[in-house]
Amino acid sequence: MSTVNKTVRKKKQKFNKKPDSHKTNVDVNDDGEKQDSDSGNATASTTLTITYPSPVDLMTSKDFQFDVKAHVEMIHQHLKDKVRVLKYKEAILLNRHLFKGKIVLDINCGIGIYSMFAAKAGAAKVYAVERSNVVYYAEKIVSANGYDDVIDVLKGNIQQIELPVKEVDIIISEWMGYAMLFQATCEDVIYARDKWLRKPGGLIFPDQAKLFINAVEDRKHKNENIDWWKGVYGFNMQCLREVALKEPRHQLIKPKQILSKQCPLKLLDLNTATRDDLKFRSKFMLPIERAGQMDGICLYFHVYFTKSHTPLGFSTDPWSPGTNWMQTILFLDTSLTVQPNSMYYGGIEMFSRKTPPDMCDMIINLEMLKGDPAAPDVDMEMSWNFKPITAPIEPLITSEETLANSTAIDNPTAQESNVLEKNRNVASFDYPSNLETNNLEDFTFSPMNKSQHSTTPALQYPKGSRTFTLGDQIYVCRKQRRNKKKNTKKG
Repeated sequence: MSTVNKTVRKKKQKFNKKPDSHKTNVDVNDDGEKQDSDSGNATASTTLTITYPSPVDLMTSKDFQFDVKAHVEMIHQHLKDKVRVLKYKEAILLNRHLFKGKIVLDINCGIGIYSMFAAKAGAAKVYAVERSNVVYYAEKIVSANGYDDVIDVLKGNIQQIELPVKEVDIIISEWMGYAMLFQATCEDVIYARDKWLRKPGGLIFPDQAKLFINAVEDRKHKNENIDWWKGVYGFNMQCLREVALKEPRHQLIKPKQILSKQCPLKLLDLNTATRDDLKFRSKFMLPIERAGQMDGICLYFHVYFTKSHTPLGFSTDPWSPGTNWMQTILFLDTSLTVQPNSMYYGGIEMFSRKTPPDMCDMIINLEMLKGDPAAPDVDMEMSWNFKPITAPIEPLITSEETLANSTAIDNPTAQESNVLEKNRNVASFDYPSNLETNNLEDFTFSPMNKSQHSTTPALQYPKGSRTFTLGDQIYVCRKQRRNKKKNTKKG
């Protein structure tokens, strides 16, 4: 049998409705006509595989403003935070007896690193849920590491999707935010806990966090970010100083900048917390330990895996290795000169203006006193408004739209043109109609002649100079020569 008449077929791939499955196979004969792969005809045919780009592949720079979590640099920054990633790994893999044979829900899974830790620990099934388009990378990584049969990657908001099971045994989530609550996703964990977590016996990893406060000295950053606006190139921009002062800063503080003992403000236990616990009002006391200038107060938190058989946790305080959360600094309008053994005290509250609470819209109010409460030496009131570090996620191209387009068209040529047309709609470039790329008559080079030297006596052109003529104008091109006499000595 000749090679031409021999039927060459590839094994058909099962069409899967997972986020990154945008492939379909169509058999065509030698005349380019569509061939039914089940017809049993012995005509020569081959399988044409058309690959459709996933929504994350179609994202432009504008799209990443609303879904920065899907950007590879943000993924890299998250994975390079060894403090929290390795602590999650330790908490999961050292508790294999808790994960073996269990159903796990990973909320806002990101790239899916914690889901793979759970699968490696012996979980029977892991549901990794993510609303960002980073979910398409997660699905590919899960498949590349051979966890397809254990991990199901689901795209959507945890409060809007439906899981294929009624109960889960363990919830994993990186729910903490800046200053513990700002941009936190603990509300998603509370919702999933009430709806799916097995009762009793369900576990949350991690399940507790505690917020702390202390006084700090940071004259350098206050001058650079706050007081700098008092005089900018000789102009008064005091109005922008007031705006900058109300915005908390996220940075790393050195232990030598700490002026007082730390004071706990809020313990959040997700085993029992409700939406009302996502705000707090607390008293504080700051015993000053060394003399200095109090430029602001510092907020940070500790995280605990209390369900681990050995005590596990990590901290974002100034004495621990830095994390992506860093510390949150609230600069004071007027810095205070403090002395050892003095005491500053007062009240602080953190809450969202909206109902239900929006963790991307938070306010902190502070009242600080010193001395006798009846006649305090210092009486200060300030307020700060948290502003989002990233823009909120808006719906982009979904997998359902892509799959609908891929299944609605039978002609493979039309399928390819449909994908190309979608790409053009995402990013198109309009070239000027008057651009003549093939016409070089108006852009010519010619050697400098003697007549041109004589018409421009003030200009001394070096030997070998050339010009180019653009319309009626002549422009000189001087060759840059290296000065060989300069820096002749070595070493």
